[in-house]
Amino acid sequence: MTYKAACIQMGALGTRSGNVDHAVELIDETDADLIVLPELFTNCRDFKAGEPIPGPTTEVFARLAREKGSYIVMGSMLEVDEHGRMYNTSVLIDRRGTICARYRKIHLFSYRSKEKRSLMAGTEVVVTPTELGVIGLSICYDLRFPELYRAMVKQGAEIIVCPAAWPSPRLEHWIALNRARAIENQCYFIGCNQVGTPVPTTTFVGGSMITDPWGETLAAAGNAEAIITAAIDVAVVNQVRKEYAFLNDVVLL
Repeated sequence: MTYKAACIQMGALGTRSGNVDHAVELIDETDADLIVLPELFTNCRDFKAGEPIPGPTTEVFARLAREKGSYIVMGSMLEVDEHGRMYNTSVLIDRRGTICARYRKIHLFSYRSKEKRSLMAGTEVVVTPTELGVIGLSICYDLRFPELYRAMVKQGAEIIVCPAAWPSPRLEHWIALNRARAIENQCYFIGCNQVGTPVPTTTFVGGSMITDPWGETLAAAGNAEAIITAAIDVAVVNQVRKEYAFLNDVVLL
């Protein structure tokens, strides 16, 4: 069965509440079945501004998911747990407004970033079945580590999402790695990036893209705020994996 996926390419340029309101406004413009927001779409400036999950922000998007009848990947947000530890966390909310998956970013960015010094790393690969297909969750810097995605496929992933705050000047890396992860895992790959300059030293390059299991780009954004959509059908994943079954030949060295 064919469903519609959407990337909400936006910048986290305002306050937390302002960014949340803006994300809601943009989501209201699409009727997609699966809606993906960027990494740290609520706040990418302050690594101390976390909140619990579930919490006030997840409640906003749970209500929106129920109203629209859509799955929403809350890109990522800063999560604080009951012990005061902070994570960069992605949340998948189903059509009923229920949190059905939560992924804590495993690979924390260390290059000219406070992320690795400020946050705890996650430890679990997260894959969850949905009526749209089996969805795997990742975040930004994870994109450079193919073993994570192969682990998702071993757990049945058919659609993989990667919310990001991917900066300039590495746009070509972003494009190449999105396509590579789709090709090598024979899956749909949905990369949703931020845009804009939230702090003077960092500009996010956009380039959000939806890639099919053959590595073909179904939809792509430029470097401005945008909503892109594409049709996804896991029957295509099954067909590609059956026709060109190289995943059966993987050898772990």
